[in-house]
Amino acid sequence: MELREPPQSSQRGSTDTTNRWLLIVILILVAGLAVWLLLHSSDRGVDRTAAERHRAVAAKLQAAGALDEAVDLYEAYLEDSGAPSDQRARIAYSLGTNYLQTGQYERALRWFYETETLGAGELADELSSRIVHCLERLGRHHAAQAALENRVQMDPDGVKRPEDDPVVARVGQTEIRRSEVNRALDALPPEVAANFSTPAGQQELLKKYVADELLWRRAVKLEYDRDPEVEQRHAELLKQLAVTRFVEKEVLDEITVDEADLRNYFAANRDRYRQGQEGGEAQEVSFEEVRSWVERDYQMIKMQAAYQELIDTELSTQDVELYPERMGDGQ
Repeated sequence: MELREPPQSSQRGSTDTTNRWLLIVILILVAGLAVWLLLHSSDRGVDRTAAERHRAVAAKLQAAGALDEAVDLYEAYLEDSGAPSDQRARIAYSLGTNYLQTGQYERALRWFYETETLGAGELADELSSRIVHCLERLGRHHAAQAALENRVQMDPDGVKRPEDDPVVARVGQTEIRRSEVNRALDALPPEVAANFSTPAGQQELLKKYVADELLWRRAVKLEYDRDPEVEQRHAELLKQLAVTRFVEKEVLDEITVDEADLRNYFAANRDRYRQGQEGGEAQEVSFEEVRSWVERDYQMIKMQAAYQELIDTELSTQDVELYPERMGDGQ
């Protein structure tokens, strides 16, 4: 019996050929993708390099005062750099501030709004002040007032007002109470406050209070509250008020007055409290007649002694060096 080799299938040969071509096509696609990624990455590197160069040149132009030229480069940087939003916001804010300082309020406002859109973050409070400033300078007073009221909560919700504290004026949406005007009156020197004791004087006081409120708002809109000299004087005043309050609570409130001490002080200073008419002989007075006077004097002496003791203690216990010889005028 004759043995023959089995016939080869033509289908298998065709399948091998197809697989080889498929593999070639895949390799070509992979190589093409790799080339594209390489070129794309290179292009992005060039873009980043150009963007950083724009930023560096823009910063130099800005420092030199060539603001308009700097803006063109900054805009290119902001568009092409892909920098984080907070970094772009700081650049926009810087541009707005420069335009504000040169009196170009519309351009300043454009960049401040750009900052707001990008996310002001820690610049939010200052940014709001700048926007109000620009709007006020541009004569958009209503818009400035609306922006100011959004920034400063002038009359906090939840504050309970007594029924006997009526509204005596309104400024926009802000109510002014009688107690607020009276506090302003109490802060005046007695000789000045006396001018407002009559009904006509009270009307004048109210008008002045409201006028001061309006001027204050205008000053805030134009950022005079952030003026360096104003801030320095405010800090000094705040320090004096805080020290005064500290002395009141920590020194005056601790002073006790004993009846026996008052009588002894009166006896030792009797001549001080004798009363008499001009040109006549001074008359003796009893302790009861001048008790309030004696108590006031005695408290003042004790307060001065306690205050001096407090000063001496602070100076002796803290790390302090005094150079009084340097207090002269240098002559």
